[in-house]
Amino acid sequence: MVKKFVMFVTVICVALFFAGVSHAGVVKIGAVQPLSGNLAVYGQGFKMAIDLATAEINAKGGINGKKLEIVYEDGKGTAKDSVAAVRKLIDINKVPLILGPAASTNFLAVAPICENAHVVLIGAESASPAITKAGAYVFRVFPSDKLQGKGVAELVEKLGYKKVPVLYINNDWGKGLKDVFVANFTKKGGKVLAEIPYDQGKTDYRAQLLQIKRFNPKAAVALVYVKDGAVIFKQAYELGIKTQWIAGSAAKSGKLVKLAGKAVEGLTGTYPAFSNTSPAYKAFAAAWKKKYGDKKIGIFAEYNYDMVHLVARALAKGGATPDGIRKALYKVSKGYVGVTGDKTFDSNGDVGSAYGVWSVKDGKIISKR
Repeated sequence: MVKKFVMFVTVICVALFFAGVSHAGVVKIGAVQPLSGNLAVYGQGFKMAIDLATAEINAKGGINGKKLEIVYEDGKGTAKDSVAAVRKLIDINKVPLILGPAASTNFLAVAPICENAHVVLIGAESASPAITKAGAYVFRVFPSDKLQGKGVAELVEKLGYKKVPVLYINNDWGKGLKDVFVANFTKKGGKVLAEIPYDQGKTDYRAQLLQIKRFNPKAAVALVYVKDGAVIFKQAYELGIKTQWIAGSAAKSGKLVKLAGKAVEGLTGTYPAFSNTSPAYKAFAAAWKKKYGDKKIGIFAEYNYDMVHLVARALAKGGATPDGIRKALYKVSKGYVGVTGDKTFDSNGDVGSAYGVWSVKDGKIISKR
């Protein structure tokens, strides 16, 4: 009897704890985004997509008549600041769900905190394979690098290259993608000449590039972010490294082309593919243009947009408590086709994806499915 009473009191306390997020006709959720720092080149576009989706949801009546409100915290693109931001959202703002930080290292740093607090964490960019096992309260609408690593290996093989060095950012995303690529590439007879890590945010990567130059490779894999990639490709060009650079989805940005110029002409890579001619995409693009004018759709903006619409559906179905949201996410995602395709979650909170190829031609990014 005492045990049942304690359980009853616990349930009541949890409900009261999260009641603050849905009072006065408002449902609040948190968002940790890189609004400053090295990843701000991505973060502003993420926020624009989140704001666009939120505005659409509220224009259609919000969450069962209540306005959806996003409480933003700046993760500054670092694990330390992302952790501080998540703790504030949980302890002070008492949100039941957090739109998690970009970059797998940052996402993985906050995942245990959310898991232990039983607060739902959902991401729209983080791709590390380790996220699959991060916990029952952890979701992502972006596919795992288990898929992209295989895609990069298949692209290198399709282009006819048998030997390549791999340059990769030394964080969870870079290491995870590199490991999957190496495993798939060598399994099919390819040879990795060298695995060369680099640290984010530096201004000189010549030491790493000289390691690549000594092989004089016909092709080289570069798993880079936009700002670092711009520095790397420009310095490679200056060093006279003539190779076919092959990258991943994080480099697929007009900003990279703008920063690196002719140094990235011919660059190619893979990306999670979705149709930009579907009715869902056309509606998204029209809504973006109406709200933001001629500002280009940022990299991964579509995933952030889909994420918020899925979260809104889960809030409407399951209520503004973590367990209600967590259970509802599986239900509302089943068969849900957003701008970025099918967002059905598997038992680990992951989604699938097909992969396409992108390249830089005449200063523009050309994508093929």
